[in-house]
Amino acid sequence: MKWKNTADAYGAVAMLFHWAIATAIVVAYVVVYYVIWVVDPQTSIKPALFGLAPDQARIVPILNIHWVLGILVGVAFLPRLLWRMFSIQPTPISHSRLERFLAIVAHVSLYVVMIVMPLTGYMNTDDPTRFGLFTIPSFQYTSFFSWISSTFGLTWQTFSDFIWSIHRFLGKWVVWPLIAVHASAAIYHHAIRKDATLRRMLPRQHEATE
Repeated sequence: MKWKNTADAYGAVAMLFHWAIATAIVVAYVVVYYVIWVVDPQTSIKPALFGLAPDQARIVPILNIHWVLGILVGVAFLPRLLWRMFSIQPTPISHSRLERFLAIVAHVSLYVVMIVMPLTGYMNTDDPTRFGLFTIPSFQYTSFFSWISSTFGLTWQTFSDFIWSIHRFLGKWVVWPLIAVHASAAIYHHAIRKDATLRRMLPRQHEATE
């Protein structure tokens, strides 16, 4: 498998960025809804779901997984963007101008949420994010928030509520529909159009063309 992109398919680096970030986002969603539907006593669907009773003490440790994944997505965003900017991009398969335009809009939108979601997620977190060997402090206790607070006269609660409203709105109404549209388009091209849109993001496509 080639590590660089070609005119026919994506290289190993682009594939790694794509599938690693996609997996992190999906798992982050699973974790947060697991907390909402199962762990949090205030929002759980039933008193005991799958034999697991809600437990307030488990919320932060489990949410830490969500926070870690979010930060990893944010950290991976810049190198992924730079790799895309300075790499050859496979020739678009769609022949319609409208299809190409919609694909560009979808990709730009996904890139925007890949940076906005991790930022707003970190900026409204009350607890530190633990990576095992090191810990990232809560944004509340950073010098940057101290500057924001003194400059704009904002309390942590006011600031956190505003940032949380952005994070929650995007997570609930924007991110998953974008992912659903992106995945549906790939499946449509693969199953209906029978083209290589999905295959060229898979390692086997490289093996077949080498």
